[in-house]
This record gives sequence, C-alpha cells and structure tokens, in this order.
Amino acid sequence: MFFSRRFFPFFLTFFFGAFNDNLFRSALIIMISYQSGYSSGKANALTFAAMALLMLPYFPFSATAGQLADKFPRHKLFRACKIMEFVLMVPVFFAFIRGSIWPLLALLFFMGTQSALFSPLKYAYIPQMLEQHELLRGNAYVNAGTYVAVIFGAVLGNYLITVPHGGLVTGAVILLMAVLGLCGAFLIPEMKPESPSLRIDPNLIRASWDVLRAVFRDSVLTHCVLGLSTFWMTAALYVSLLAGFCKDVLNATSHLVPVLYLLFSAGVAIGSVLCQTAGRRRPVMPLVSPALVLMAFFTFDLFFAARSWTHAPADPETLFSVFEFFRFPASWRIAADLVLLAACGGFYSVPLNALLQHKADPQQVARAVAANNIVNSFAIALGTVVTAQLMAYGLLSTVGVLALVAAVNFLTALYLLPIRTERLPSSINPSN
Repeated sequence: MFFSRRFFPFFLTFFFGAFNDNLFRSALIIMISYQSGYSSGKANALTFAAMALLMLPYFPFSATAGQLADKFPRHKLFRACKIMEFVLMVPVFFAFIRGSIWPLLALLFFMGTQSALFSPLKYAYIPQMLEQHELLRGNAYVNAGTYVAVIFGAVLGNYLITVPHGGLVTGAVILLMAVLGLCGAFLIPEMKPESPSLRIDPNLIRASWDVLRAVFRDSVLTHCVLGLSTFWMTAALYVSLLAGFCKDVLNATSHLVPVLYLLFSAGVAIGSVLCQTAGRRRPVMPLVSPALVLMAFFTFDLFFAARSWTHAPADPETLFSVFEFFRFPASWRIAADLVLLAACGGFYSVPLNALLQHKADPQQVARAVAANNIVNSFAIALGTVVTAQLMAYGLLSTVGVLALVAAVNFLTALYLLPIRTERLPSSINPSN
C-alpha cells in the first residue's frame, strides 16, 4: 500500500509540507530564543505567540476548506495548495536573508492559512483512496510520516539558522522543499468530487457553526474531536516549550533543542507504528485511555526530573553542549520520559483519527475534518496564549507547564472511556 500510486505521491505531498512548516518554525524559534537578544520572558512569550499565529487561520478558513474539499476534485486542490505554498515561500526566503523576526511572524500567519486549506484535504484523502480495512494503517503512516518530517525539519531548521549565512541557507532550503511538495501533488491520481452539488457558504462564521454543529450532534465524533484537540494542544506546548526548557532549565545550548525535537517526534512516530501493528491483532480503541494515562505518568515524571535538575556549567556565562548534557545520568531519564510520553501520544491519536473518518458521512468527511481542525486550533491557540501569558507574568514556570499538561492528559483519558467499545474496520479484520 505505502508505495502504491494512490498513497505514495500523497505521502510526499504532505511530508514536504510538514517538513517546511517545522523548518520555518524551528529556525524562527531559535532566532527568537538565542539570536534576538530578548529577555527570557519576552522570548518565551514570542515563541508561544508564533504557535498561536500559525493556528489562528484555522478558525475562519477551516469550514470553507472542508466545503471546497468535499465539492471539488481533491487532486486539483492539492496542486492549488502547493502552488500557494511556493508563492508564499518567496517572501519567507527574503525575510530570512534579512533576519527580520517580525515579518517572519506575520508570514507565519499566512503559512497557517495555507495549512488550514490543506488539512481537510489531507485527512479526507485517506478514506476516499484507501479501503476501509486500511484506515488504521493509513492514519498510522500519516502520523508517523508527519512526525518524521517534524524531526528532520526541526533538526535542519535549528542547525541551518546557526551556520554562516544561515538566513540565506534556511530560506533556500525552504524554497526547495516547496518545489518538491509541488512535484508530489502533481503525481496524485485524479479523484472524483464527493459532493459536487454542495453549495459553498460565503459566510465564514455561519459555515464554521454548521460544520461544528454537525459533528457535535454525534457523541462519538465529539469524543474524537476533543480527544484529538488534547493531543495537538499538548504537542504544541511541548514543541513551543523546548527552546526555553533547554536554555532556562537544563542550561544547555540551542544544539540540544533539535535533539529533544528528534526524541519527541521519534516517539510519536514509534507510537503510531505500534498502534497499527497492535490493530492487526486486537481492537485498539480500548487502549486509547490507558495510553493517555501512561502519557500523563511520563509527563509527571519529566516534571519531577526537571525540578531535580541542579547541574550548571562552571562558567555561568556558558551553557552545556549536547555531549556535556548527556554525561549526566539524570539527562537519560529526561530523554526517556520525552520519548515514552510522545509514543503514548502517537498511539492514542491514530485510532481517534481513523474513527473520525470511519464514523463521518462519506460525503462530509472533509467537513468533519474541518470541524476537528477548528476545535484543535482553538485548543492550541488557547493553550499556548494562556500559557504564554502566565509565564510572562511569572505565574507559571517552564517546568510547571509539564504538570499542567499531565493533569490535562489524565482528565482526557477519563473523558474518552465511553468510546472504548467502538470498533474500527481494521480491528475486526486482523488479516489486513
């Protein structure tokens, strides 16, 4: 299935898009945290604000994106989105050359707009082009592929921005990734529209309300959407937190940030693959809440490990290198916690995506995904903005965010218990 014409070009299309998003965002975060000269409080606030700007366009545009994805042939919309991405990357290229943080923050909003248009296509493509028994596997590949892209994008973004002429090199690679994603989009096979007679509602507020109301009428879809919102909010908080966590808590250089990005993203990818493997042998929905409880446990352990970190460089003007950091036994506990909590997150999010696609009306899958995106983006924006403000005013420490996230994960595990009896096609057809 993976290398088939119906999946591989689609995989390349979203992979290079996710790669570009994270290369851009991680390079910008390093510029803010390490190269701007801002205070820790202001740098942390801008880092969380960057995440909020990326998510903000999902509110007004997701519903319309879902309608477009249901009405028109999706292969044409994939191409239009990737052309839009390439055009957007041109001013991003010049802003990186100039090292202009504020224009890059503004461009991050427009990148979020392109992502808002792309996301319903991405998740509605899976149930249209794959067989029902392939839903779990397809979502696992998408989840794993997305976070492998996160790994390489984040690592490369953190590295490139620190080399000589880092802005020029970073901008050039961003343009190249946009071209590769565009090539993938033109290889996607032709697709028939699911709802060609659908009328596009030009009223963005009413359209958003309609797709939300349709999803929240179904209790199973509601649980899927709110459960996924917790995943994306906590993932956003982890990613936004890492630069400040490395500098202010672990006393480490910026080179540790991509290493922790890699560990977190590898954990999500591992959890996603383990989920689809488990789904071949047994129903996976009963494992969703236990995975979240374990995620809360490992997050709490990371909280206590960070609180007990007392190591500091002999010279207060310097920071630990990556090798110096991993010389301490306590660093391995932090690394293990990060991988394990991320693996639990990857494991529990895959079945929720597959169940959302399975339970939604086939003619309205993109709109169900759009409703999910609206709620996800609201959760991400609310979580990052509130956290940023609490940190800016000294009411919440970098380490304290971990305890808050762990509590949210545990409560979500309790909330998702009612859907443990749901079944996915792949779970009841183990031979696939």
